[in-house]
Amino acid sequence: MKKNMRKETKIGILLLVLFNIINFIATDISPEIPMLHFLRGGLAGLSLCQIVIGILPETAYLKLKNF
Repeated sequence: MKKNMRKETKIGILLLVLFNIINFIATDISPEIPMLHFLRGGLAGLSLCQIVIGILPETAYLKLKNF
């Protein structure tokens, strides 16, 4: 694994791990709570956005960061 990853990529990977843990627990305990599905979807989307931002080329990353 690269040692010099951006912090956005690290945060995205940690959020994705958290999503997988919550998904594993929630499918057994409470599969019919709609708000839980919404939160899991938001967490998955946020983690994927963080990962994509973290792997952008340097010029695009700086433009996005300055925005």
